Amino acid sequence: MILTSNPGMYVISFNMENPMRKDRYRPESKSYVDKNMIKVGKSANIKRTMKNRYTQTFAYRESEPKRTIKYWQGLGYKDNNLKRCFGCNVKTPHHHVVFEYIKETNFLTEQDRKDIEKKVKKEFSQSKVFGEYYRSDIKEDVIIFLDETIASYQ
Repeated sequence: MILTSNPGMYVISFNMENPMRKDRYRPESKSYVDKNMIKVGKSANIKRTMKNRYTQTFAYRESEPKRTIKYWQGLGYKDNNLKRCFGCNVKTPHHHVVFEYIKETNFLTEQDRKDIEKKVKKEFSQSKVFGEYYRSDIKEDVIIFLDETIASYQ
């Protein structure tokens, strides 16, 4: 799948062995993502979002953000150069993000994308885990719903 710098909507899943925190800038967070979840979202720049947010957060990391040094030192690490993946034991660069659905939406406004995201939340509220994270067993239904909803705007 080719990632572009255009706006779009997406569904990603995860293939990590162990749950991982959803925000690498807040390692103290109690919100974890695991392989039984999908993330449904919108972006003004798909390529940047996938690269800077997801494939860096749910991945092997040479180091953590500088502002998290005190947190890691408090856990016994000497610095924030952890050189590890919390999702598995692989010691080489990789990520745990699977691009399930990415749809460019140049013809939609930011408000349209927000409205579609709200429609997804309403339609799949019973499967919501937190935020825009849902149980992975509804992945195909979400993708069909997104395709149909996006097409209704054209």
